[in-house]
Amino acid sequence: MTADTKNPGGASAPRGKVVLCPVDALPPAGQARGFDPAGVGRDTVFALRRGDQVLVYHNHCPHQGVPLEYRKDRFLSGDGQRILCYAHGAHFDADTGLCIEGPCRGESLLALPAFVDEGWLTLAVPPDSPLLR
Repeated sequence: MTADTKNPGGASAPRGKVVLCPVDALPPAGQARGFDPAGVGRDTVFALRRGDQVLVYHNHCPHQGVPLEYRKDRFLSGDGQRILCYAHGAHFDADTGLCIEGPCRGESLLALPAFVDEGWLTLAVPPDSPLLR
């Protein structure tokens, strides 16, 4: 797959994939970045670095279905070890997405299939997927 460099940050890639950004544009470990790949006016997915991996999650709390962040790109705890739902106080393990504290304990965030291709962070999700809306 060749990334579409004419429209990065949400460009549709061939064969049902979505290019999010150059992987070098992701913040360092302990921070996250949200994306609006479907252009709906809110970040519906977010990415974070964990060691050598980049993880991408659907921005949707399993408790009441609300977005997790309280402001742009604020998905993680101060120490960068947990994903937080600022609406309900749920804490999720950043490596697994499992809720470890709060009203949805035992439930998980939805991890999205992603990979790095030629330096671009790409979702293996069709551009018209409801997960991107």
